[in-house]
Amino acid sequence: MSNFDKPVLAFDTAFGGCVVAVLLPNGKNFSKVMETDRAQAAMLMPMIVEVVGEAGIEFSDVGLIVTTLGPGSFTGLRISLSAARAMSLSLNISVQGVSTFEAMYHSCGMAGDGMVVIESKRTDFYCQNFGLDGKPFAPPRCLMAGEITAERICGDAKVRLVAEGVRADYIDRKLPDPVILARLGVKNFIKNGKKPEKPTPFYMRGADVSISPKSNREIDLTSY
Repeated sequence: MSNFDKPVLAFDTAFGGCVVAVLLPNGKNFSKVMETDRAQAAMLMPMIVEVVGEAGIEFSDVGLIVTTLGPGSFTGLRISLSAARAMSLSLNISVQGVSTFEAMYHSCGMAGDGMVVIESKRTDFYCQNFGLDGKPFAPPRCLMAGEITAERICGDAKVRLVAEGVRADYIDRKLPDPVILARLGVKNFIKNGKKPEKPTPFYMRGADVSISPKSNREIDLTSY
């Protein structure tokens, strides 16, 4: 049985794909997972509509929306958070955010100490350590491969970590489990006194920007 009296809708686009789940009060769940590095904005809403339909509910039945807050893909986070905010405003549904580190840790089923390592698509990695109680015991950090010394690692960065010589007991997981994400959201929502929140993205650094190589056009105003 779910410890929430209304259906919960959870989704994430912070990693390389889209995940969606509906968790019903009777404990039944419906989910869809799709790996993709592109077109997440186009795929998310159709996936949500499909899963809500499979669960046999209407959007007006949903009592809580759960989404991840980051870190993760800069654009991916904006997609899921924008969708959560839009649905919250239009349907008057509370939103609960969940750390992507927390979502990935529990999705990997680590049940003990270890480190969640997320691919940053840069030279470093997004990392956070968890203790035996399943809770983080250190703040999130950006680490280079040579600075990672954890014996147990879970996340989507295994391929690059192994290539860079990091030895560990790996749990390779590309995307968080959306059903687990829904349960974490309910747990956090109840813990927070069921207070609605405006989910704020957690970026460990800003987006990559570069100066265009094209020269700016100069207009001669003296002739006017």
